[in-house]
Amino acid sequence: MAESAVPFFRFKVQLPGSGRRARLFWGGLMLALLTARPADAQNITRKMASQLLVQLNNSGPDTNRLHALIELGKFQVYKAGEVTRDLDSAITYLKQANELSNALHRVNEQHDAQSLLVVAYIERGNTRLGKALFANLIDECRRTSDRQTEAEATLRFATCTRYIIKNYPETFAYYRQAAALYKQLGNQAKEVQVMEQAASLHMDLGELDVAEQAFTDVLSRYKQLKYPKLHYTYSSLASVNRLKGNFDKGLFYALQCLESMNRTQDTLSAAVFYGTLAQMYMELGQQSESIYWYRKSFEQWRQEKLPNFSLYNAASQLVRDLIAHRKTYEALGLITNLVQEIPTINNIQNGCVAQSYAYCYDDLKKYDLAERYYLQAVAHYKKSGGDFEMSQKVQQDVGKFYLARNDVKKAGFYLRKALSYNPQKNSLSTVKDIHYMLFKVDSIEGNYLSAIDHFRQHKALNDSIFTVTKTRKLAELEVRYATAKKVQQIQQQQNELARAQTTRNGILAGTVLLLGLLGLSYSQYRLKRRSNQLLEAKQLEINRKNESLERILAEKEILIRDKDSLLDEKEGLLDEKEWMIKEIHHRVKNNLQIISSLLHSQGVYLKDKAALSAIRESQNRVHVMALIHQKLYQSERLSTISMRAYIADIVEYLLTTFARQDTVQKQLAIAPVDLDVTLAVPLGLIINEVITNSLKYAFPGQQSGLIRIEFVVLDKKTYRLVMADDGVGLPPDLNPNRSRTLGMSLIRGLSKQLGGNLQISQDNGVAISLTFAEEKIEQQPIVGV
Repeated sequence: MAESAVPFFRFKVQLPGSGRRARLFWGGLMLALLTARPADAQNITRKMASQLLVQLNNSGPDTNRLHALIELGKFQVYKAGEVTRDLDSAITYLKQANELSNALHRVNEQHDAQSLLVVAYIERGNTRLGKALFANLIDECRRTSDRQTEAEATLRFATCTRYIIKNYPETFAYYRQAAALYKQLGNQAKEVQVMEQAASLHMDLGELDVAEQAFTDVLSRYKQLKYPKLHYTYSSLASVNRLKGNFDKGLFYALQCLESMNRTQDTLSAAVFYGTLAQMYMELGQQSESIYWYRKSFEQWRQEKLPNFSLYNAASQLVRDLIAHRKTYEALGLITNLVQEIPTINNIQNGCVAQSYAYCYDDLKKYDLAERYYLQAVAHYKKSGGDFEMSQKVQQDVGKFYLARNDVKKAGFYLRKALSYNPQKNSLSTVKDIHYMLFKVDSIEGNYLSAIDHFRQHKALNDSIFTVTKTRKLAELEVRYATAKKVQQIQQQQNELARAQTTRNGILAGTVLLLGLLGLSYSQYRLKRRSNQLLEAKQLEINRKNESLERILAEKEILIRDKDSLLDEKEGLLDEKEWMIKEIHHRVKNNLQIISSLLHSQGVYLKDKAALSAIRESQNRVHVMALIHQKLYQSERLSTISMRAYIADIVEYLLTTFARQDTVQKQLAIAPVDLDVTLAVPLGLIINEVITNSLKYAFPGQQSGLIRIEFVVLDKKTYRLVMADDGVGLPPDLNPNRSRTLGMSLIRGLSKQLGGNLQISQDNGVAISLTFAEEKIEQQPIVGV
């Protein structure tokens, strides 16, 4: 099991360096799987371990000391770094815990310490002793009816057989035993967790159909148990479907994963989930979306300051994106600084870093260095076990490199090797590309029958992955996902209306009962009147007054009911109006996103740089307008926008789009003002045009610079917007007041629509100032500019 399998488990994993210990451990022993609770992984931090050491030194032979010994032993077993030394410390602590628990007659703690000793001995390389200790422990657990420890020890031992001993039939057998024990204990959550580990093993073995069905069953069981943290299972289902080429299902599960993570606020594995979504978009050909999520994953991993394959893999994707933007030396600096900051500790990490260097030197046409690093990556992955997706994909990279050098024999060797793994771990998208390159190799060598066969397989895979139906589903998926929450809110409102109806029915029933009681009282009164003839005249007067009072009360009741009904109806109409306005904003935002996606799809087929630039600028303008509607339906305000958040989002989006976060700094001084949408839209478009021009022309040759935006309130309803950069300035022959470019025309036209005073000056760059007042805005279409 390679480190790339981290997304399938609920913990963070650190693996050892090179050498005999690393080879034993690199079988894939995932630290948290060896604990009794896989979701908790290493359950104490280094700081807590230091506190336990102090407690150990100050305690006597009691249960507090016993607890400290067990926890310190567990910490050393699962700690990254100098594995041999850590395991020796773990064995020492756990032996002491075993002796102390025996002296204190603490049977459960003794069994727990022995279970961890099994793991430590097997991980240390003493498999025979570990197996013998495990057999004795199981006998002792059964003799003392300690089924809880028996289940935990069986699960830990199953993980040892999976990742170190690599006896997979035996692993499945122990998984079944552990699941059966947890079922007997009535611990359904742990039973399902064991099922999930078995499903992940099926995926590691390339049994993708079996794995998908198993993960689906696990998801169903979790939902029955109302288990909230479904994002780990969603992530596994996303990865399985990506490998199978089912990108519509894969993207669905990846988005469900993020939704579940955000709902439960369980962001421990956020970097993993971001990476899963990024890889999905990468294989779909949506480069900008992929890099956005890879950057989020990279930043999340980097904050932890710990070596992890996913960290270096995300960095490798950022390196390739920088190379695509002709920033190869910046890409070299990124990977070099990362390795200096967080050094690698095992072969798979070294292989990933070598690949990044190979990409850089290949682009710099230093082919000897590129070839050396490509072959180093192959060697490192081979030492790490060579049976996971990246170790196969590197063969494709090397084959592609030789094919570009017209060395078809070496290209064919590595490309065929990429297809020779059993089971095949590459995604169908990657396999499709390999078949196409082999079609080229065989065509050059004159093996036309083989070339035709590879082309047919390429075409069949491409058609199966990117069918019209799947493409439409992918386009609709994010819209459906975004509206799902709104549907839930509507359902809640309907439930509340039903409860209100029930309450009103109860009130009506009470009113009818009250009227019945009043009728009964009146009947008794009539009987009394007949028996008292002497007071008839007086009683008639009283009756007339009572009847008049009853009419007044009845009319008052009717008025109160009518008033309540009207108030309820008014409140319902107001709520419905507010919901409908939000829904309109939501749909407008979704339609604008679809337009942006269509523009992106059109740009894929454009070769002309000017046309492609125009498409991308149009995407940015659409995004600015979509952002307005997104903020309106997400906030409680339906007609005003927070300019501070809106301007910050526009600038951050443009810096990301032009990949200038590292070279261009931003300085924002935005007053806390909420403006009407009729003002915010043209202002957003003006800011988009000005910042786009600065990023395109103000800092040529990737030079660094500063973009400054100020938005101040001059008086109650008068504002000033200043946008400036310290770039090279405008060309000498350009008069901005007479320029007929689309960007300048939009800026002037939108300023006129706002009734503002537009000024453009040059002093150490370009500064554009717009002063406008709310009461001067003129409602006129932008197309009239």
